[in-house]
Amino acid sequence: MFKKVLWIAAACAAVLVALAVSRTLNFDKPVEKAAEPAAPAAAPPPPPEEPKAAEVPPPPPPVEKTPEQQQIDDDAAATGMTTVEPDPPTEAPKE
Repeated sequence: MFKKVLWIAAACAAVLVALAVSRTLNFDKPVEKAAEPAAPAAAPPPPPEEPKAAEVPPPPPPVEKTPEQQQIDDDAAATGMTTVEPDPPTEAPKE
């Protein structure tokens, strides 16, 4: 029995050590490439100019909610009832 407890404790300690080592190795950070010798490179060509589209008017300001509507929205958010159903399709599918 005592041997089993020691084996379990040793396994837990090994897992904790492995976690501590993996945290210090920074596996989640991108690898930095070694500096390569600088070679004269041609400048990239400028991007082609795109025609300017007509300016889009700014969106209208948000509608002020009444205190009752705000309370309804707050209660719905607190209980997780904020899923919005998608609008039905407005056009018939093309075949």
